[in-house]
Amino acid sequence: MPGGRKIIDTIQTVLADGGTTVSLEFFPAKTEEGMGNLLARIEAMVLQLQPTFVTLTWRSAFEDERLWLKIGTIVQKEFSVDVLLHLTCHLPRADLVRVLQNARDAGIRNILALRGDPPIGEDKWEAVSGGFSNAVELVQLIRDLHGDWFCVAVAGYPEVHTECWNSPDLPPSEQSQALDLCHLKEKVLAGADFVVSQFFYDVEKFQKFSDKCREIGIPANVPILPGYLPIQNYKSFRKFTSWCKTSVPRHIETALEKVKDDDEQVKAFGAEEAIRVCKRLLAHGHKTLHFYTLNLETTVTSVVEGLGLLPQPNLRELSWQRHNAMGSRTRAKGGPMEEVRPIFWANRQTSYVSRTNAWDEFPNGRWGDSRSPAYGELSHYYLEFKRPKIDRQKLWGLPTKQEDVYDVFCDFLDGKPAVDGRPSTDPEVGWGGPGGFVYQKAYVEFFCSPLKLKALMEELDRHPNLSYHAVNAAGEEYTNTQGKRVNAVTWGVFPGKEIVQPTVVDAESFQIWKDEAFELWLTQWASAYGEGSTSRAVIQEIYDSYFLVNIVDENYSAEHHQIAAAQTEASLKLVAAAGAAGAAGAWQQGKDEEEVRDGDAGIPMDIFTLFKRVITRHFTPEQLEHFSLNTQKENELLFGLVKELKAINHDTASENKQLRAQLVQFQKELADVKAEMNRIRTRGHETNKSNTLILSARRPVAAAASLSATQGNGGASSM
Repeated sequence: MPGGRKIIDTIQTVLADGGTTVSLEFFPAKTEEGMGNLLARIEAMVLQLQPTFVTLTWRSAFEDERLWLKIGTIVQKEFSVDVLLHLTCHLPRADLVRVLQNARDAGIRNILALRGDPPIGEDKWEAVSGGFSNAVELVQLIRDLHGDWFCVAVAGYPEVHTECWNSPDLPPSEQSQALDLCHLKEKVLAGADFVVSQFFYDVEKFQKFSDKCREIGIPANVPILPGYLPIQNYKSFRKFTSWCKTSVPRHIETALEKVKDDDEQVKAFGAEEAIRVCKRLLAHGHKTLHFYTLNLETTVTSVVEGLGLLPQPNLRELSWQRHNAMGSRTRAKGGPMEEVRPIFWANRQTSYVSRTNAWDEFPNGRWGDSRSPAYGELSHYYLEFKRPKIDRQKLWGLPTKQEDVYDVFCDFLDGKPAVDGRPSTDPEVGWGGPGGFVYQKAYVEFFCSPLKLKALMEELDRHPNLSYHAVNAAGEEYTNTQGKRVNAVTWGVFPGKEIVQPTVVDAESFQIWKDEAFELWLTQWASAYGEGSTSRAVIQEIYDSYFLVNIVDENYSAEHHQIAAAQTEASLKLVAAAGAAGAAGAWQQGKDEEEVRDGDAGIPMDIFTLFKRVITRHFTPEQLEHFSLNTQKENELLFGLVKELKAINHDTASENKQLRAQLVQFQKELADVKAEMNRIRTRGHETNKSNTLILSARRPVAAAASLSATQGNGGASSM
């Protein structure tokens, strides 16, 4: 099979002609439909931006070798752009040999050779049995087996690889920087053709890094591509820079602090800053720009356009053919090649991407649309491995029973409240820029035992406003939703736009998240304890038997939740009353509540009232009494807190009243002073006018006297 071009040859040709190269990085989507849309997005960006090459990242877990290679082949063959495939050292040498041969057979000619990060839950990198310890060995393998067939790229770190830092809290020393540069030089000497840098925001640091590379002997004919990650979301930016220990210039900190609650302004600033940085890079002679896209289109496109690097539209023919989830193209057999896509294909996946490409620009995370090319943030991809290391036993303790785990989870319960038409600028729930209104259904996600799930489902099936989906590690699932329904959980209404719904819950995305969520029990938690330990056995038991559950309250209206809150308060009062009546009274109260429950089927109920009902349903008299007494104590504490707040409010109101009275008095005194000044000015004006009249009256008398005197003098002299 004929191969693509070697990227280094293209780069050198463009630079020799005085041009600039632009390259884009993408990561594989998590679902088949998302993969189809990712291909459509890559196609659209390649068509519009005409990059020199694109890169496709590699999952360290190596669960998708064939898919990784298939995507690379499709992009290279169908979109006429060279592909740089990432390859890491997570496999034994024999497997790496096979992968490289398969890539060569597929016509792939460009490999980014990386060591890779330690698996989730591991603090240090350890080579697999029969594997490599670093990227130098991988580069050597490629050259030994394939000579110069492959163009080989390697990674460089302007602010030093995090493992070379002397301390997690202190900048790397000069010795650490020198050691990191030596590692890079070893990769180049092993046969690397060019370097792609980790992302950065401080141009001076990259320039210093580039200069040092040349000083230590990395030749000038080995390009160093500056990698840039445009700022597209404040929280993600904070997470990425923290985990990768990327320094942030003060002007960026200051600017983002002012707009951090407005997604659109954050994106706008991110594009402006990217343009500013790239212009400085170009001015310094760095004509090879590499963008980490996060599979998002809008910002990178605006940056390339702002740099004046957007090429003339490519008017190649469009075949009104679609990419399905596995990348195959289809059109009517023997049909003509068309220059436009017929309107009848308005619902095809590519159209879906073009109509909703801005939806990805707002926060979604794992609750996003599984159809989106950007479903699953980069932080849930390879940046997850860069999460700061923590003392897990200190954080989570040493559980000896499942109840110990419950206490930890109480601090991490994942849920969102209902929102009914709040302004999009609301500091707590707003998103998407000014002028809009946002909505959100209440939802909660949690793990629970099979016994508790059974009780929950019995109650959930009685209240149609509550939809749920439960699944365990083995794939056993329960739900009261039909088919592949996509449930919009968050949406917004903005002037001049379609309704935006960046946050949804659907069966496919939940299945994807399920695999990751259960994996964390073992890789993050169980691995913190030794083999055969009680704590590890407890975590393993939860992994094996528990269900991951999400519940969505379809009724998001404020009125509904006010009623639900009143019902919850009434229920708590009943429980407290039962506690006052003793165990027998509590038990009878529980029986009475069962009768009430039997009569409220079909009546809307909020999520937490549901929880309270299910939790207390099977209490023994002693448990119910204990629960009611604790609830009563909590209510008393809450009452005391409310009382204190009321007192503070009363004192504040009194102070405000006094301040208002003082302000009124001050304003009155100020008005009096102004009036007095006006009177003084008026009197002064009248006095000046009177003086002017007096002076005017005196002037004729003086003039007459002067004339008489002159005449008298004149008469004397003539005599």
